[in-house]
Amino acid sequence: MILYKFFLSLIYFLFYPLWVLIYKKRGFKQRTSFRNFTIEKSIWIHTASVSEVIAVKPLIKRLFEAYNKKTILMTCMTQDGLSAAKEISGKLFVHPFPLDVPHIMKRAFKYFEPTLIILVETEILPCMLNQAYKNKTTVILINAKISQKLYKRYNYLKWFLRKEFSVIKLICTQSENDTNKYEQIKFQNVVTTGNLKFSIDLPEYETYVLRHAWNYQFNDFIIALGSSRPGEEMLIKEVYHKLISLIPRLKVIIAPKQLQNIPEILPLFDREEYALFSESDTDKPFLIMDEMGLLPQIYALCDVSIIGGSFYDFGGDNPLEAIWYEKPVIVGQFHQSCLVAVEKFMNENAIIVSSVEELFNNIYTLYQNYEHRKNIGKKAKNILLENKDAIENHWVEIVKFCEM
Repeated sequence: MILYKFFLSLIYFLFYPLWVLIYKKRGFKQRTSFRNFTIEKSIWIHTASVSEVIAVKPLIKRLFEAYNKKTILMTCMTQDGLSAAKEISGKLFVHPFPLDVPHIMKRAFKYFEPTLIILVETEILPCMLNQAYKNKTTVILINAKISQKLYKRYNYLKWFLRKEFSVIKLICTQSENDTNKYEQIKFQNVVTTGNLKFSIDLPEYETYVLRHAWNYQFNDFIIALGSSRPGEEMLIKEVYHKLISLIPRLKVIIAPKQLQNIPEILPLFDREEYALFSESDTDKPFLIMDEMGLLPQIYALCDVSIIGGSFYDFGGDNPLEAIWYEKPVIVGQFHQSCLVAVEKFMNENAIIVSSVEELFNNIYTLYQNYEHRKNIGKKAKNILLENKDAIENHWVEIVKFCEM
């Protein structure tokens, strides 16, 4: 670990201008300086992105209810995640995650004063854990999952990161398979608590009311592509042109995973084919979202939901928000980041896993059979509700450390 920290610090200082350039639009100053952000004895919760922020939201609300005098801090890797975190509570302190570099992490601990660190689903961060070891700060990992790739990496590194791993006093996993892998690496106190993302509680919408508000007609057939990644916008465009002669009033809503991808997306379409959400024109075949935070409404008003990041090798995005609204969900073959959840629905024929080549047929089959669409959506929602106890299971374990 000493050599790792030395070389990491060396790389940081040697390539400092490059770091500034890379993180210029992602809050470099905030990720390296904390002078204007001093809090005392905090519970530090760290998430990677928006989906983890949404998953942990009910837990944060419980923490405020049970420990209203405690300071709770949330850090996040992405700007969208930070924006979502700020909406949880006015009492929640929100800050970009510090760069995991020794001197920066030491400074962060000085200003954040964490008494407990809760890592949500994220990969283990060596410098953060090293500083936690030095400060004798307890770390717990919740909603944990571990891929085969990560399992091999942690198994190899467990001898080098012995001290760092020792500060992790609790791991709450999504599945028994995850529990077994963590225990094989010799982590202690590993408990299967389920997937927090099943404990979502999203707003209820009336589909027809929502369609009217968005200027869609009741008989429009709307396909939603949520959290799209590069390549998937062209894929849905090609599928649309095959379907348009078969499905009257076909419309497509594309919600990119990251808004900064929009300049690369727009040239894929003829200008008369699309409108941006900010233009309030839903008469065009394609509506491209240029505003965040509206995915629940999109899933609520559509007829078929397609989960982005899963048709090419990006790992897939969380399908549970779409499932909440009882619409049939199609996910691609690259869904390893949400494998446990997808398999749970696959076992009950409550989700459709599609290849690129099969996407056209899968959408058209759903269009032809309204009852089939309705049954898939309802079955998936029931499975989601049956697995909502993850929040209770997590709370029972976490509260033991909050009271220390």
